[in-house]
Amino acid sequence: MKILIVTPFLPYPGVPHAGGMLVFESVKRLSERHEVCLLSRVEPFEEKHIEDIRPFCKELYLYTFKTPPSRNPFSIIFSYIILGLKANRLLKEKGFDLVQAEFTETGFAMRRPRIPSVLVAHDVISKPAKRRLDASKGLREKFFNSLKFRAIRLVESFISRKFDRVLVMSGIDRDILVSLDRSIRAEVSPHPLQLDFESDIESAGRETGTLLFAGAMHRDVNIEAVLHFCGRILPLIREKCPDVKLYIAGNNPPEAVRRLAESDRNIVVTGFVNDLRGYFLKSTVFVSPLLTGGGIIVKNLQAMSCGLPVVTTSIGNEGIEAVSGRDLFVADAPEDFADKVLMLLRDPGLRREISLNGRGFARERFSDDRLFEGRIKLYEQLLGR
Repeated sequence: MKILIVTPFLPYPGVPHAGGMLVFESVKRLSERHEVCLLSRVEPFEEKHIEDIRPFCKELYLYTFKTPPSRNPFSIIFSYIILGLKANRLLKEKGFDLVQAEFTETGFAMRRPRIPSVLVAHDVISKPAKRRLDASKGLREKFFNSLKFRAIRLVESFISRKFDRVLVMSGIDRDILVSLDRSIRAEVSPHPLQLDFESDIESAGRETGTLLFAGAMHRDVNIEAVLHFCGRILPLIREKCPDVKLYIAGNNPPEAVRRLAESDRNIVVTGFVNDLRGYFLKSTVFVSPLLTGGGIIVKNLQAMSCGLPVVTTSIGNEGIEAVSGRDLFVADAPEDFADKVLMLLRDPGLRREISLNGRGFARERFSDDRLFEGRIKLYEQLLGR
């Protein structure tokens, strides 16, 4: 097959955010058997990585875009429109067997393709909007969040109907999309995730009493989660374990996150980490206290595959659907979250049990080969082979 992949984020080895990593794994695996042509938005700081992705692509088309310092939403929306228009031109002028658009927003300005088409919805974008609406306080906030939610639902439905298949990360996401419009053909098909099942669960380098949070720190959902954890959960843990240490690993932490380390010697804000595996192997517990978001939380699965026990929220487990108390722990209230972390810090036997079960679950449900073969079967069905 000759496949055109359209993405707003340049994928390359070591890309510091989960979305870009997932697209890179898709490009890499597809290029082993098929011709991959890539159309990508690229920011100036990413230009040094262009040669890193070129070996995996038959053809490479780039659109340079510089995010404004204020992250003006209109400028970002305009860049998605340009990306979609460039995709339309390529589809008209070049011969492809299939087109795959990454991220729902990418399809906004794309016309309905005349060839088999797939939209990979990394997140169902109306889901966090609905959660913000539900959490609204006061009539004014509720009014504006209601308008925003209704607009996003209309846009998401409009985009999704253009594609032969919309690939989502979980059954919950599929149900939400189908509820928007029953003509949307949504299927659960996660990306290959680049999980590590070879690490030693009882690594000699594991530090005692050490917590890890990892995620792209320019994303609002991760900033919100870290500030929530440090403000409402970590103090409860320190009442029982005063010397517990927290690593916050992720690209571009804002000032509010960097200040946490300035005021607390047992909080370490690392900034960008080229390979998180070292932190997965030296920490005691992985904390993922997400309050909003959607899709699969890749960092949770990466921690599980490395044998690091995970405590997360219902939202953090939504796309994974692991069993709480067996594969990981799920807790939403700050007191419950702190209790689960303390249980794991104090009980080596429980840590080992959750580590083994979590790794087994991740291997069974999310191994790269399993996910990739399912994706290829779907593409062959679309092509009528």
